[in-house]
Amino acid sequence: MTSSHARLLYISSILPNTSSGAHIAIYRHFVLKHDFDIAVAGYVSENAMINNKFTIRRSRLVDRLMHSRFSRIAYNAEYLANWYRVPSDLLEFARKFKPDAIFTVPDNTHSGLALGLSKKLNVPLIVDFQDLFPLSRFIPRFMEPYGWIRKTLLRKTFALNRAADLAFYTSEGMLDYFRGSKNAHVLYPIGDFDITREPVKAALPNKRITLVYAGNCYGAYGRMLLAFAKLVKTSPDIHLKIFPVGKDWTDEEITEMTDAGIYQKFLPFPELKIELASCDAFLTVMSFEKDQEPFVRTSFTTKWLDYAPFGKPIFVWGPDYCSGVVFAKKYQCGAIASDPKATALLEVINRTTNNEKDWLALGQKARKAADTILNPDSIHRTLVEQVAKLLESKHA
Repeated sequence: MTSSHARLLYISSILPNTSSGAHIAIYRHFVLKHDFDIAVAGYVSENAMINNKFTIRRSRLVDRLMHSRFSRIAYNAEYLANWYRVPSDLLEFARKFKPDAIFTVPDNTHSGLALGLSKKLNVPLIVDFQDLFPLSRFIPRFMEPYGWIRKTLLRKTFALNRAADLAFYTSEGMLDYFRGSKNAHVLYPIGDFDITREPVKAALPNKRITLVYAGNCYGAYGRMLLAFAKLVKTSPDIHLKIFPVGKDWTDEEITEMTDAGIYQKFLPFPELKIELASCDAFLTVMSFEKDQEPFVRTSFTTKWLDYAPFGKPIFVWGPDYCSGVVFAKKYQCGAIASDPKATALLEVINRTTNNEKDWLALGQKARKAADTILNPDSIHRTLVEQVAKLLESKHA
C-alpha cells in the first residue's frame, strides 16, 4: 500500500473548495495535489470541488424543520443522532467506494458519522482537528448547540480523539488541549504552493502604510476590527484595508468604513494575492473574550500561511495565550499587541514603523517561517507520509 493509491472517504462540512481559509487548506491538500483518491460525503458535499461526492439526504420533515422557527432544535437533534446511527444511503456509498480510511475534519454534524463509518467498514479513522466546533462563536445562531449539547459534543470530540488511528492537530495548543493521541502530529494549515517570493524590502515605506486584514469580520473579531478601524479612520499614517469573509457589522458601519476606504469586498484568493503583494504589512487578530479562550488557544489562523511568504511585517493582536501570539513569540515572526485596547495595537504599529531595523527583521522572520515551519510542501509531505505509514501498518 502506498499513499499515492490510498482511497480516502472525506466526511466533513469543511469541504475542499476556495470559499474560506479552512476550506482552502483542504482544497490544497486534496485537489491541488494528487496523492490520494478522494471521495467526499456529507450534508453539503455538493459544494466540494471534487468529482466523486455524495450528499446525504435528510427526510422532508427534517428539512422542513431546519428551515422553520424550529431550526435550532432540529440541528441540535441531528448533532446527537449522528453519533448513534449511520444513514443507510451513506453506508451504501461508502461500501461502493471501498475506502482505505475515513478522513474527517471534526464539526458538530459529521464527526459521529465518520466514527460510525470507520467502525462499520473496519477501516482506520484519520482526524484533522482544525477548530473546536462545539465552542465556536462563528456558527449561525440557528445552528448553535444548546449548552448541555455543547458539553456533550465536546465529550464526544474527546472520544473521537481517542478513537483516531491517526490524529492531526492544527497547532501545538490543539495538541496540548487533547493531550495527543496514540498517533499524534501537529499539521499547520497549508498555504499557497505558488506564491512568488519577492525580495524582502530593506527599508521602511516612505509613505502612509497600507495595512491589510483578510479574514473573519464577525463576532469578537468583528468588534475588535471595528474599534481599530474607527481609531485609524482618518489617520495620515495608516491606511487599513479589511477584506472580510464573514461579517456582522451593521449596514451603517459597513457604509461608513466603505466610504473611508477601509471595508473592501470579499475577494477570492487569486485576486486577494494581488492586494497582499501590494500592501506594506498585515494584521491578524484573536479574541480577548474569556469565553473564547479555549477556542483561540487551539485554533491556528490560516492568515499566517497567506501573509508570511510575502516577507512583510505581521501585526498580531490577541491575548498572550492565543495560538497566534504563541507562534509569533516562538518564531519571532510577528509584532505583538497583547492588550485588548485598539490604542495598544496602534502604539505597536507606530513604534515598529519608526524603527527600520525592527521593520526589516519582522519581514525577514516572516519569510523564514514561510520557508521552514510553514512551508506548504513540507506540511503536505507530513500528511502524505503519515497516512502512508498508517495504511502500511494496517496491511503489514
